[in-house]
Amino acid sequence: MSNKAPVHIVKQVWERIAPLQLAERAWDNVGIIMEAPGPNHRHRQVLLTIDLTTAVCNEALALPSCSVVVSYHPPIFRALKSMTMSDPLQASLLRLAARGISVFSPHTSLDATPKGINKWLLKPFTPYISTSGPITPSDPVEGFEGAGQGGQATFDRALPLTEAISLVKSHLGLSHLQVASPNPQKNIESIAVCAGSGGSVLRGVSADLLLTGEMSHHEVLAAIAKGQTVILCNHTNTERPFLSQVLRGWLESELNSFDPGWEVIVSSEDHDPLQII
Repeated sequence: MSNKAPVHIVKQVWERIAPLQLAERAWDNVGIIMEAPGPNHRHRQVLLTIDLTTAVCNEALALPSCSVVVSYHPPIFRALKSMTMSDPLQASLLRLAARGISVFSPHTSLDATPKGINKWLLKPFTPYISTSGPITPSDPVEGFEGAGQGGQATFDRALPLTEAISLVKSHLGLSHLQVASPNPQKNIESIAVCAGSGGSVLRGVSADLLLTGEMSHHEVLAAIAKGQTVILCNHTNTERPFLSQVLRGWLESELNSFDPGWEVIVSSEDHDPLQII
C-alpha cells in the first residue's frame, strides 16, 4: 500500500486521464481543492459527484472508507475571506476536512481530454460522423493529442432533427429537452457540442446543431438568426451521466493499476437542481 495521502494518489493518477494542464487555468480552479489533515491511508473509497452539496457531503460521511470526493465543479471557485459553518458549502468542506476526506476537482480538464465529456457527448452520433475534433484545441500535451474545449463533427449523411433529439434523449437519459429551431424540417449535417454552459465556446461555430446544457436567451436568438438549431438539456445533465457511464470504471481501473484496493462510487444524491414538471 502506498504511503501517499489518498488525494495525492488521485491527483497523480488523474494525469493519465485528463492532465490538469488541459484545463482553462486562466479562470478555472482545478486540482486539490481541499486537502484534509490526518487522512486515513487505508481508506480507499472515492465518491464522484458533479456538485458538492450538503446531501453529497452527508453521503460521503456515511461511507465507511471514503477518503476523497471528486467534485467535477470546484466547490471553491473564487477567493474566500472566511470559512464558517453558517455557509452551507463551506460547512460541507469543513465537515469533510474534520473526517479526513479531501476534495479534488477536474472540471475543464475532463472537458478537454480526448476521451472526455465533450467527446462522449458526440457518441450517439458516431454512425453519422465523418470528421470530428475539438472546437478550441488545447496546447499540445504528449499522449493527449486532439484535446481541446468543445467538440464538433460533420456527418456523412443528413440526419432528421427528430432523430437527433431522440439520440440525445436516449444518451442522456432525459424525457424532455429544450429545442429552438428556425426550421424544424431541416436535416442536420453538422453538430457542435459543449458540456455545461456552452454559449461562449459555441459562439461563432458553423454547425447546423448546437448541443449544450445552457445558453442565454440572447445567445439562443443569435443562433436561430444564423439558421442554427439549439438543443439545451440543463447544465449538469450534459455532464452527470458521464460519471457513471465512463469515469467511474476508468478512474477505478487507473487507481487499482497504481495501487490495488480502490473503489469508486457515483453519488446517488447528486442531481440537477432544475426539474421539468
